[in-house]
Amino acid sequence: MAMSVCSYAQTQSGILFGGGLGFENRTMNKENAEYLKGTRFKDTYDYSGFLGYRFRFENASNKSLFFDIDPLMKLQVFKSIDYPQSTSIFKEIDSHNINYALAISSSINYRISGGLYIGAGIEPTWNIVTDGKHLDAPVLGRIGYNCHGKVDFALTYKHGFTNVINTDRYTKGRISDLSLSVFIPFKSK
Repeated sequence: MAMSVCSYAQTQSGILFGGGLGFENRTMNKENAEYLKGTRFKDTYDYSGFLGYRFRFENASNKSLFFDIDPLMKLQVFKSIDYPQSTSIFKEIDSHNINYALAISSSINYRISGGLYIGAGIEPTWNIVTDGKHLDAPVLGRIGYNCHGKVDFALTYKHGFTNVINTDRYTKGRISDLSLSVFIPFKSK
């Protein structure tokens, strides 16, 4: 394995940007003090955006298999709605929360035909601003198309495993997202 990885060389690098829709999987913490007083919560993961740089590694003798490593700055927008107990003068309280994160996405990809490819990988993420846990390592699946080495479009689904929404309100608060990315290479060999 070490011998085969060493035969790969960086063939492209460039700007990577995109965004997408978020999904959440949450379970209410019924021991929460506000919940016990009658307040109900609804936190939703609305959308995300990211900016980064991609390093693509290929083997000159086998162009079907290639690797991508993407350092990323991410922005995730959540909407929180609190429904206070019935004696409150407020019917609901809305707020938007922004989670800033740094991630290193890595994937192994297989070229199916022409510019069409599929990939799988992992994206270790450090959530800088969050009410939940700071570290997560979502797995990802990707389908993309490379337009003659000039631009690359990909649709990626990421599935997280830790409670990054709010550890006080939810016993489980995992997030996933479906995003569209655009990769514009600056360097191509």
